[in-house]
Amino acid sequence: MALFVACMLPLVVGLGFWQLERRDEKLAYEARYFDRVGMLPVAPAEATEDLAFQRLRIKGRFEGDKTFLVDNQVHQGRPGYWVVTSFAADNGDRWLVNRGWVQAPEYRERLPEVQTPTGSVELVAVVWPDTGLLPLLAEDAWPESWPKRVQRLDVVEMARLLVGVKPVELRLEAGQPGGFVPASLDADFQSSRHLGYAVQWFGLGLALITGFVIYGFKRNG
Repeated sequence: MALFVACMLPLVVGLGFWQLERRDEKLAYEARYFDRVGMLPVAPAEATEDLAFQRLRIKGRFEGDKTFLVDNQVHQGRPGYWVVTSFAADNGDRWLVNRGWVQAPEYRERLPEVQTPTGSVELVAVVWPDTGLLPLLAEDAWPESWPKRVQRLDVVEMARLLVGVKPVELRLEAGQPGGFVPASLDADFQSSRHLGYAVQWFGLGLALITGFVIYGFKRNG
């Protein structure tokens, strides 16, 4: 019993403090979101070092042959994809632009036909921070051909495949060139949820201590 408590107590307490740290991260995201999402768009050179939720105005060209289709996106009850395309800015930077949602074809083996502007365009988009990847039930096997249908928006892996692209998601605002149904710019970080999780872990730690004390009294009693 002593060995069990000695192993489990540091684990559950550590998980409780980890949830408090996650809550602090979410609160910081919330503060930046409300500070920045209503600001005027700026050129990347004028942006702060921390890009989260900043509105950027960039000029350049879509690299239409380098497009990812992020599966399992639902809009108004209809299944579809997010369209994420590489964008080469005039200043030499390359970005991952989330152009929004398109409906999935009737048959799974077919991919949606995505039209991409071929000329120079100017975009306004919001830098969306990476808040963690959704868990997968099976391995996400990325195809060799383009466009690539993938199960989640993994900006790090996308940037690795494209080489030279920033591992950052830019979400197009409504009405932008090359855009579809825009990805949501509403943020619900659910920071209070992490506080609830922390209370549960600390409560479990208290239960372990209480159980150990009661067990000790019974053995001695």
